[in-house]
Order: sequence, then C-alpha cells, then structure tokens
Amino acid sequence: MKILIALAAAIVVATTMSAQGQDLNYSLTGSSSLLSTGATRTYTSNGVTMTASAWSYTGGNNTSFEASRLGRYSSGLGVTNKNENGSAPEHRVDKFSNNDYILFTFDTLVDVKSIQIASIVDDSDVSFWVGNISSSNLAGKTYSGLSSLGFQNEVIDQINANISSRTVNIDSPVTGINAILFGAERGLDSGKYLDQFKIKHVKATVVVPEPSTALLSLLGVIGVCFRRRR
Repeated sequence: MKILIALAAAIVVATTMSAQGQDLNYSLTGSSSLLSTGATRTYTSNGVTMTASAWSYTGGNNTSFEASRLGRYSSGLGVTNKNENGSAPEHRVDKFSNNDYILFTFDTLVDVKSIQIASIVDDSDVSFWVGNISSSNLAGKTYSGLSSLGFQNEVIDQINANISSRTVNIDSPVTGINAILFGAERGLDSGKYLDQFKIKHVKATVVVPEPSTALLSLLGVIGVCFRRRR
C-alpha cells in the first residue's frame, strides 16, 4: 500500500512539474518573402509552438478585421495590408491608413512576459489584447467583438521617446492565455505621432497546470483504503 501511495504521489508531482517554469523565447527576425494573405508562420521554443498571423482593420470599409500579409525581416515581423504595396515603410506594423496587428497563438497556456519591438519610425505606442480564445479567425470581427472570442479588454502602452527599439511588458493573467493580439495603438494618425515598428521577440513562460482531478481522486481512494486496512 505504501508503494501505491508513493507511486500516485509521484504521478501528481510529475504532472504538475513537467512544464513548470519553462522559459519560452521566440526570435522573429530573418529574411524571407512576403507571405500570401492569411498565411501564417510558426515558431517553437521548448516544445511549445507559437503561430503568428497578420490582421488589419480594413474589412467592411475599415470597420472590421481582415487577414493581411505577414513579412519577416532582419528586424522582425511586419504587416502589409491590402492598401499597401509591401515596400518600406509600408511593411511595418503601423496605423497610417489602417491599423495593423499580429495575432500570436500558443498550443498551451502561457504567461507572456514581454514583446520587443524594433525598427521604430516616428512613434511606438501599442494596443494589445490577451485571452483564451476559441478561434484564431478574426475575419469580420470588430474591436468590440473580440470579447466574444475570449479576448480581455484592450491595453494601451504609450511612450514619448525617440528610440529605435523598446520592450513592452505584458501583464498576462496568472491562469495563463493562449493568444495575444498586438499592434500599433488603435486609431489612425500621421506625422510624428504615427506608430510604425516591427515585432522582434516574444518572451513567455509555460503556465503550470493544476493537479488533475483524477489523480487527486486516486490519492483519496488509496488513502481511504489504507485507513480501512488499519
């Protein structure tokens, strides 16, 4: 009986510790051709896959999300929407004619710690949404409709500085998320306040799962049996 109890306890520990505290680092730099509209890129760190897709607020006469083209450059990922030609500076994540975003989804619950942006031109204010989403298809969704997919409220991070790169800290829920939608601050602008950048790096950690109910129940049953034998 003692052996069974020890075995059950070991299973619980193994379940909860298998992914505990794993650091996830996704470098998004490189050089490759601009993807077709709606195509995605995948990255893997410590066995956790992150998928990146490009979106812009260009649908329905600029009233909803629509798939865009994702590009990978030496300074990170950028977005080219249907109203841009893909050449510099129209391949950055920006808000010149339309708001551009990149959706990052993960195949397990994570705590996103930070996102580094680079190749900044003019300004680098950002908007982002985190959540546990039921679908990665944003087509036709409005900003207010993001909550129906499982996104939480918009977070805006602003900075007044003439810099070439910076790190945006992300405050993820302790329970973990499986997605973050990240881009230039919502709303259109121009001139010195035009947010333009590429996304260079994503840092996260794996969220430790709670012990499964089944395993805890197993321990309870073994304990009852042990007391009865005594």
